[in-house]
Amino acid sequence: MPNSSLFIPVILGTPRQGRQSEHVAKFIVEQVAARDRLETELIDIRNIAIANDDAGESLKDPQFSATMERADGLIIVTPEYNHGYPGLLKHILDTCLKEYIHKAVGLCGVSAGPFGGTRVIQNLLPVMRELGLVTIFYDLNFSNVQKLFDESGDLIDKPTYIRRMDRFMDELVWMSSVLKYGRQEVSLENKDSN
Repeated sequence: MPNSSLFIPVILGTPRQGRQSEHVAKFIVEQVAARDRLETELIDIRNIAIANDDAGESLKDPQFSATMERADGLIIVTPEYNHGYPGLLKHILDTCLKEYIHKAVGLCGVSAGPFGGTRVIQNLLPVMRELGLVTIFYDLNFSNVQKLFDESGDLIDKPTYIRRMDRFMDELVWMSSVLKYGRQEVSLENKDSN
């Protein structure tokens, strides 16, 4: 198991025009892809065609569902909008259920203000639990995001954020590996019927 690879996609959780969180998501994908035995892809919720006349699994997008089923862990990059998360992110996340069970998730908050999306992460924690995801204990926060990237979308203070990313990824990889092992090797069924 220690040598097996992991698939950890990154979900960009806003469809808005001019979104600064897109730079953050691209930086994170770049960092995940640079690690040994990790595979990733960027899932931009802007590109998921989803109806708004129903809810939950009845709206399941086959490609998103298959990607979530294949994933060993997830990273969600989301901006903080009015102390909360984007509605479309929640709408899309709710289309899957069994695909998430016992998988690790790392949360990355993005904010134009000084708190780096702390409030959006706090608001997402109960949602993650209800979906069956296991949150890692270390979050990534990108405060004052409009000042963090240059005109071409490159992170200005890369060394600081690479250090933070390394700590975040070490925990996410560990948790994803342990949970993958558990899903493959440990049955939840009670074998003892006494």
